[in-house]
Amino acid sequence: MRILTSLSTHALAVATVLATALATPGCGGGQGPEFDPVGDQIAQVGVELRVELVATDPNGDRLDFGFHADSPAIDQVATVARTPNGIGVFRWTPLAADVGAHYIDFTASDGAHTTTTTVLIDVRSAIGGASAPVFRQPLGTGTTLDLAVRQCLDINVVVDDQDSAAVDIAQEEPLIDGALLQPGAGTTAQWNWCPTPEQIAAQDRYTLSLSANDGDNPKTIKNYLIVLRKPNRECPGGAPVITHTAADVATITNLTVDATISDDVGLKRAPLFYYATTPPASPPDLGAMTQLSMILIEGTMQNGTWAADVPNPVASLPTGSTADLYYVIVADDDDDTSGDCDHTTQAPTTGTYAMTVTNPGGTGNAGLCDTCTADVQCGGTGTLCARVGATSDSYCLKACAGPSDCGAGFTCSATAVTSVDGAMARQCVPDTGSCTGGGTCHDDTHEDDDSRTQVATAAGLATGATSATSCPLPGGTDDDEDWFPIVLTADAQVTLTLTGTSASDLDLGLYASDGTPVTSSTGLTSTETVTSCLTAGRYYARVYSWGQAENTYTLAYSKTAMSCAATCTDDTNEQDDDALHARSTTYPTTTSTTQVICSGDDDWYEVLLFDGDKLVVDLTFGQANDTEDLDLHLINPAGTDLTPCTEANPATCTVAHGQSADSDEHLEWPITTGCASGCYYDVVVRGWAGSSNLYDITINIQ
Repeated sequence: MRILTSLSTHALAVATVLATALATPGCGGGQGPEFDPVGDQIAQVGVELRVELVATDPNGDRLDFGFHADSPAIDQVATVARTPNGIGVFRWTPLAADVGAHYIDFTASDGAHTTTTTVLIDVRSAIGGASAPVFRQPLGTGTTLDLAVRQCLDINVVVDDQDSAAVDIAQEEPLIDGALLQPGAGTTAQWNWCPTPEQIAAQDRYTLSLSANDGDNPKTIKNYLIVLRKPNRECPGGAPVITHTAADVATITNLTVDATISDDVGLKRAPLFYYATTPPASPPDLGAMTQLSMILIEGTMQNGTWAADVPNPVASLPTGSTADLYYVIVADDDDDTSGDCDHTTQAPTTGTYAMTVTNPGGTGNAGLCDTCTADVQCGGTGTLCARVGATSDSYCLKACAGPSDCGAGFTCSATAVTSVDGAMARQCVPDTGSCTGGGTCHDDTHEDDDSRTQVATAAGLATGATSATSCPLPGGTDDDEDWFPIVLTADAQVTLTLTGTSASDLDLGLYASDGTPVTSSTGLTSTETVTSCLTAGRYYARVYSWGQAENTYTLAYSKTAMSCAATCTDDTNEQDDDALHARSTTYPTTTSTTQVICSGDDDWYEVLLFDGDKLVVDLTFGQANDTEDLDLHLINPAGTDLTPCTEANPATCTVAHGQSADSDEHLEWPITTGCASGCYYDVVVRGWAGSSNLYDITINIQ
């Protein structure tokens, strides 16, 4: 047990004796429940603490759990509940006033006997901790992997810690499948990820959550948005329109850069803002710029004003100092709600916007919980810019000497807070431990279910309506994800209906056991429905959001028995039957093995090509009769079949185009013009006259 300096040895001994006495079975006949060991806990202001209580009863009786805290305030807000698998779950989100040590008596009762175990909970603040770990790299809230340029992402992770030579750097849930974190020397690490074709097809945004733990302070979290970017395709509908004019500013506070963005159908999610303080390359490499998510400050997803809060590059410099800021704005729409044939607009179309920022002197007027990077931005008079919350983002606080100096929702810190500039003073700090509303969302009882791996062995979702809550990620750009297993013992038509509030835009996806997407619904509201006929097996429903808000919702699940199996069982990459749902490929080589063509079904592969490239395709399969004959087709960006071959006109079929009458096919096609900036062709595998067969394919670009 970690003995805190604020507790006397006598008090600790008394508590231990009390716990032992209370753990003695009651006076009735028989034996009482027995607790599995529950270790001491470290909690953080504004972050929910979940303690699992496992107890057994010698007679196999049902156990109910309870608790009593040494503070009446904790008793009023904390909860304990019994889960369907018979364990108890204690949930408590400490406030700023709870900083310090607390004893919680947990009880397990079979109705006749009650057993008690006492746990020490040490509540710590993540506000103004001078010795807390701070992420120095990566910068911003995310980065972009341009798949037309490279297929893998390498991120340097660097942490500062004033009093620790080494910290534990780790990945937190939801984990990204296939990503590797390699610890470096001391306070560094290297993160690497090469997204698979299935991951590229499933979604284009992933949240990397990193943590740094020095053992003395609350764990520091860094949420980092990974955006997978593919060049635009020929898609129906119009692209987003970005209207913005750059202007120089003279200010000591952080910069608010806004733009008007509209789309005929509506944006898919928040636009992205990329900036640099040195001139970027031409064209700009977005992956080398600092990425921020923009916030909707007025209007709607179809026509609204979006803003990015950019750190002031001259706030800590002398009066009269100037700095240039270069930036790009990117917006995506969602014209294809069941696929990825959407539009991306980058503004400006060439180069970057540019503005000059000047330090006019004086002090800023940023208010309580406004973002900041220096004390001078917060108005002086003892008011500090301090790191607040698990993500160590910095905000302006307010000087105080006692409780009466702070308004509702804030508490005067018991000890001095250290600012980003090293100043120290007591400050009004948010009760929730966060300036972004974190800590006020009470997640549902289905947690932890933030990733497919977390629920990989969980029981299947019951039919009917399930209530749940989508909570914001601390310091993140999105809400958490909720995954629900679906277990089918026989073929069934499955229907899932999501109904949420307008607080954020919730979306719904259905996935196979390996994470391959089956179908999805991504409209602009939180009402979504998906339906699919599924064979027996394990599947997953995923509820996710692109907003930062608490959103309660229900997920209705129904199934109807029916036969979904056919004489031919397709591969796991469906639906890939047309240009809108073509599979992604990697440049310059993609190989897929043990794929399946069923009667009347095509497999489409989306291939990025540039002028001077030569496309080489090898299709390998065995053919014992005419019902196993497969052919190749090549579709240009305009949708024209460059290698037509039909049963009605077999004279158009040629061996050179991969359309022979026997096993194996080969196609070569040079790209001479029209694709200087890259464009998409589609390679199609098609069965002749309804043929079915297994095949392997290699798509190579020379």
